[in-house]
Amino acid sequence: MHTTKRVLVAFAVAGIVASSVTGGRPGHVMWLLTAVVCAAPLLVRVWRDRAATTGPWRLVVLGFGVRVAADVVWAGEDLRHDGAVPFPSWNDIGYLLSYGLLLAGLVRANGGRARTALLDASVIAAGLALVHWVFLLHPYLHHADPGGPGATALALLYPVCDLVLFATGVRVLFTGAWRRPANRLVLAGLGLLLAANFIFFAHAATGATRSVDTVDNALWLLSYLALGLAGLQRTVPGPVPAGRADGHVVSCGRISMFGAAAMIGPLALLVPGAAGGDHLLVPALVSAGLSLLLVLRLGGLARVAQRRSAELDRHAGELTRRGEELAEALVEREALEHQLRHGALHDPTTGLANRALLTQRMEWALTRADDQSRHALILLDLDRFTDVNDAYGRAFGDDALVAVTARLLAAAAPADTVARLGGDEFALFVEDVDPLRAGHLAEHLRAELKAPLTVGARTVHLTASIALVHLTPKAAPRDAVADAELALRAAKRAGRDRVSVYRPELRTARETFTRISAGLRHAVERGELAVHYQPVVELPSARIVAVEALLRWTPPGGSVPPLDFIPVAEETGMIVPIGAWVLERACRDAKAWHDRHGTSLTVNVSVRQLAEPGFAEQVLRTLATTGLPAGALVLEITESVFVGVADDAAPLLAALDGLRAHGIRVAIDDFGTGYSSLSYLTQLPVDILKIDRSFVPTDTAGSGSGDDHAFTRAVLQLGTSRQLPAIAEGIETQDQARLLHDLGCRLAQGYHFARPGPVADVDAAFLRLNPALTA
Repeated sequence: MHTTKRVLVAFAVAGIVASSVTGGRPGHVMWLLTAVVCAAPLLVRVWRDRAATTGPWRLVVLGFGVRVAADVVWAGEDLRHDGAVPFPSWNDIGYLLSYGLLLAGLVRANGGRARTALLDASVIAAGLALVHWVFLLHPYLHHADPGGPGATALALLYPVCDLVLFATGVRVLFTGAWRRPANRLVLAGLGLLLAANFIFFAHAATGATRSVDTVDNALWLLSYLALGLAGLQRTVPGPVPAGRADGHVVSCGRISMFGAAAMIGPLALLVPGAAGGDHLLVPALVSAGLSLLLVLRLGGLARVAQRRSAELDRHAGELTRRGEELAEALVEREALEHQLRHGALHDPTTGLANRALLTQRMEWALTRADDQSRHALILLDLDRFTDVNDAYGRAFGDDALVAVTARLLAAAAPADTVARLGGDEFALFVEDVDPLRAGHLAEHLRAELKAPLTVGARTVHLTASIALVHLTPKAAPRDAVADAELALRAAKRAGRDRVSVYRPELRTARETFTRISAGLRHAVERGELAVHYQPVVELPSARIVAVEALLRWTPPGGSVPPLDFIPVAEETGMIVPIGAWVLERACRDAKAWHDRHGTSLTVNVSVRQLAEPGFAEQVLRTLATTGLPAGALVLEITESVFVGVADDAAPLLAALDGLRAHGIRVAIDDFGTGYSSLSYLTQLPVDILKIDRSFVPTDTAGSGSGDDHAFTRAVLQLGTSRQLPAIAEGIETQDQARLLHDLGCRLAQGYHFARPGPVADVDAAFLRLNPALTA
């Protein structure tokens, strides 16, 4: 593309030089050829890309094409008449048609945009009108064309058309069409064309005939060259995308044109012959019109400036208002950030530090601690605080927590960190404290929380289980909290309302708990559980009348004592499925013994099983499945079951009553260890008493009438009065068995009669103790 442009420019320069030097017919031919070749690229490009060229610019290009055709006709006339072309002639029709097409295209290209551009173009056109009057119109009127009035009118029409075309082109230029390269070149070609016409008509105004000279020819060819270069651009002539209006932007070039236009009037008076009376009227009128246009333009600029100033003032006010709003927003944001930071590290109910802030302060203190530093972590949990919430509502519970917080803060030092970990659990982190003072502080907290607490119109009585951990230097906060939770759990198990100091044994016990829990979870499916049975005999004959089912667990590492894994099963809830398995297995095994010997089966049941929904239905289904009669089953519970759930005992008692209604009996194990009052026995739904081994007489030297046997005698007498048979546990000698019989006990079990064992061992015990029945 660049090579083509250079070739076209070189050809045009050569044509200009050749046509100027040669002259005559060859010069005319050379000039005409150069004009056609230079204009051809634009004409061809617009025809080829006519879909991309809008209608107005197609008219402009078509106008130039008609102009070239008129030049061809004019050249032919010039050759035919030896340089004396008649006026008017046929080529004038082409030129006038070209003016019409160019003017129509430029007017349509303007559309309704940029009225200030029209005013600017009018200012410049008014200035040039003076030039036309001085150099074209006035001389031509004083040197009448030989062709008569019609020829004179036609001759005057050409400069008027040039002036109108120039004003329209300037308006297009001011509306921003110059931004498109092809448009710039087309408008440049138009300007060169009008300049050539001006020189041509200025020469014709002083003579009788129209002729051309070297300058005319060169400018016309340069205008066609500009058109050809426009056709070689990447884009064809067309509209410019709407943007910021150029009419409101007064550039230095536009101001210079305004100044030049304003100076034309005074300068025109300096032209020789322009001072004549008849010649002065037109310049004066045009100058007055030009001045009016300039005033209008300046007034428009002033209004634009005022609008811009008002807009800037409005924007400044808006910016000020937004600045104030932003400042307020920043203040609100800072307050919100502070609130969020505080909320992220503090408990919303009590305002105390939360677990995250407690951990941060512990990390900070423990990180900077030296070998002599001693810190303490106190963890406390309000005992049965859910009862307060249930009785008085959550709102009262929150108020109670706030009151508890006040007591904790009053007991703590300013440097201590008091935190709420969640629910009714609090923590106190004490820095640089010796173990003795930390212990006193823990006991002081327990005493403070035990005092009556008045909340509103109510007074409640609370207790707290407290854990104390003495932290070593470089201890990890997470481990410290975990140790405190172990100590807190120990305080709960020990009966609540006490301080438990962390000991490494608690960690060992918890690890053992975790290991047992993990193994016990799959013990049933792995076949590691077994049911052993211990006979219950009748005194003094030692005949077996019942068997007690006892659970045994033997994992791959060796057997685990029941005292180790039964509490784990109860705490984790695994006792429910394991207990169901034991009941089903024991009922199947006991069915054969019941059928042969009439013996009953005793199965231990935990509080977790009793509290399980549908427990009674499950027991009845098991009996129906295994075929064991309901009267042959004894469910053994501990007296402590009703101690731990005294407030919720009603559902448990209802379940036991329902089972007893079907003939199932209930035995209380370890009787006498749970309550000091034997009268409580009348409130329990029981059928059998099992005397704990700790109350079985060991002194067999006497007759059994001493005070050492008073409790055993009382239990037996109570059972007799209530028609409740009693079973003595832990009988290891014949003398114990004889003494118990003398005291009135008729049932017993223990190693003296038979040790717990699998089904085969029980069958052997039947052969040994019930030979007559076995036979």
